[in-house]
Amino acid sequence: MRLDQAIAARFPQYSRRKARELIASKHVLVNERLVAVSSREVSDDDRIAVVESSPELDIIRETPDWVAVNKPAGMPTQPTRDRASRSLEELLRLQYREIYLVHRIDTPTSGVVIFARTRAAAASLSRLSASGEIRKIYLARVDPPIVNELTIDAPIDGKEAITIVRPLRVMPPAVEVEIKTGRTHQIRIHLSGIGHPVVGDRRYGGLSAPRLMLHAWKLSHPQLGELVAPPPPFTSS
Repeated sequence: MRLDQAIAARFPQYSRRKARELIASKHVLVNERLVAVSSREVSDDDRIAVVESSPELDIIRETPDWVAVNKPAGMPTQPTRDRASRSLEELLRLQYREIYLVHRIDTPTSGVVIFARTRAAAASLSRLSASGEIRKIYLARVDPPIVNELTIDAPIDGKEAITIVRPLRVMPPAVEVEIKTGRTHQIRIHLSGIGHPVVGDRRYGGLSAPRLMLHAWKLSHPQLGELVAPPPPFTSS
C-alpha cells in the first residue's frame, strides 16, 4: 500500500490529500525514519508516525558529526513500545533526518543527550561511551540529604557499577553525581541502596514530587568539549 493511503487508513482524521501534504512537509516517519515520498510502499508491519507539530528542542551544540540536546523531563530518549508520546530521537529525525542514538537517559530524567549524525560518528562515540571515556555528571536532589562525599561501588545485575556523590555548596540541596559505569537506573538504584533515594523516584522509594529530581548536567570529552545543560529549578529550591 502507498504511504499516503496507509496514513488515511490508519489515521481517519487525515484524508489522502492531507496525508500527502504531511509527507511532503516532512512530518511523517516510517519505522522511525523520515519519509518524504507519498508513493513509498509500506506494509502492515511498518510503524508510521505523523508529527504535525513538535516542541522546540533545546540544542546545546551541534557539529556535522553530532548534536547535543537538553532533553526535557518526561520525554523518552528513543521510541517507546506503545508510541504513546513522541521521543527525542523521532523529533530530531524530522530536523536532521540522519540521527543515531549514542546513549540514553531515563524518560523522567532531564539533561544532556548526544546523538550522532553519521554512521562513522555513531561508531566512534558509542565506543567512547561504552568504555567510560566520556565523563558524565548529574545533579540530584535526595532525601535525606548527603553531607559528605562518598563512592558507591555495588554491582547491578552482576556487573560492576561505580557512582561518586559530592555535596554542592553552591547549589544546595542538590548533589553532584558522577557515574564511572553506565548501568540501567544506576544512580537511582545506588542512591536508594544507601538510604538516600532521589526525590520523586517512586520506583526506588523516593519522596513524592512533581518530577524525578535527576538531571544530566555535564557531559565531557576532549573530542566533544564540555556540554552543559543548565540546572533545573529543583537544584536551588
